[in-house]
Amino acid sequence: MRVWQADLRAATGRDRVGPVRAVWLLLTRPGVLAVALLRLQQRAPLPLAHLLRSLCHLLTGADFVPGARVGPGLRLEHPSGLVVGAGAVVGADAFLCQRVTLGERLGGRGPAYPVLGDGVFVGANATLLGGVRVGSGARIGAGAVVLTDVPAGATAVGNPARVLRPHATSTALYGSTPGTARSR
Repeated sequence: MRVWQADLRAATGRDRVGPVRAVWLLLTRPGVLAVALLRLQQRAPLPLAHLLRSLCHLLTGADFVPGARVGPGLRLEHPSGLVVGAGAVVGADAFLCQRVTLGERLGGRGPAYPVLGDGVFVGANATLLGGVRVGSGARIGAGAVVLTDVPAGATAVGNPARVLRPHATSTALYGSTPGTARSR
């Protein structure tokens, strides 16, 4: 239940969300619905998890492959085109924009997936491939193709992504602009 509360807090910026508001969010915000279906998928046995994956993809456009580990407080504003691979790890309070891919890099020495720390922001259409590690509080720019590690607090942009200087920010990205955190 705490994970669900953290997810609702990420979507609304409020500490408490009543049951009527929660249902309203599920019906009107595809990002909230995608996260709710992900949480159900994470607790379900494998055959049911695959059905929930398909349902999530059908209703919201987000594809969470069973086996992906996602921490509490996930925020998805527009989940369309989002793909999170089976071995990907997403830390707490992450913000993933539309068309983000967290997947394995083919041709490597076996399956390796991205690992994102807490409070990571990933911009629209960004692609993170292979066993890259993104440190807590890092920001990935829109359209970036990340193939190497990104240190905590840094920003990565471009194709292939290059790391810019670290920024001073909170690890919880609840503001409308990356790097600004709303007080709770």
